[in-house]
Amino acid sequence: MTVGLGGSLEDALRAATASLGQWLEQDYKLPPSEIAMVLGSSVEYTISEVADRNAGVAAKLRKDRLVFK
Repeated sequence: MTVGLGGSLEDALRAATASLGQWLEQDYKLPPSEIAMVLGSSVEYTISEVADRNAGVAAKLRKDRLVFK
């Protein structure tokens, strides 16, 4: 799970997604094309904060989606 914070929901969503993609690249050594497939099919988002000009989004990925066969 990663959390993105920003001045808008769009910025927060972008930050959370980028952080999750970076984690997949570093820990699982996935190339960008595979990261896009995993994120496009398996990521779940939760809006954690919307207050004043601040927004927070949590990006989550179930562990069973990362099992290599």
